[in-house]
Amino acid sequence: MNRLIVLLLSFLIISCGPTLVTTGAKTAVEQHSDEKTMRESWDDATIKLGIKEKYFSYDATLFTKIDVEVELGKVLLTGVVPFGDMRLEAVRLAWQQEGVVEVLNEISIDTGYGLDDIAKDKFISTQLFTKILTDGEIKKFKYDFEVQKQVIYLFGVSNDQKEIGRVIDHAKSIKGVLDIINYIQAR
Repeated sequence: MNRLIVLLLSFLIISCGPTLVTTGAKTAVEQHSDEKTMRESWDDATIKLGIKEKYFSYDATLFTKIDVEVELGKVLLTGVVPFGDMRLEAVRLAWQQEGVVEVLNEISIDTGYGLDDIAKDKFISTQLFTKILTDGEIKKFKYDFEVQKQVIYLFGVSNDQKEIGRVIDHAKSIKGVLDIINYIQAR
């Protein structure tokens, strides 16, 4: 419920002018030509909330263990679940949501993912967020990223290849990163 309130307030704030809204590794700013329109943002938020609602109705484990990101109808699923059947069910439920055009399944099955792993992922996430935030050549924050088992998943919409390259370079510069998966969509 708190996420829903934060999401709705974010949309209200964004529509008031050039505003920076930051929650962890998630950031949004004023709309520009290579970014999503308000309608596209609304559609993506609706898809995300619909999928999360389906997860909650099915099993609270899916709701709490799987992160859902949506860009232009493309859904990225990340997280760690205890069983393979739950992974398949998460994908099946995501496809049931109206407006979904693609589902990227990056959900892992728990093979001893513990507090050490969570701490490593949070440390990598914090470093990447800080590098992007303090980079003066990255003017717009239109990228989401998730870190899972020391793998960085980049997600967003942009046509600025130089900026995308800088985001990827920052991800590559972090010690302990095992892989970088780039799902940033070009407009």
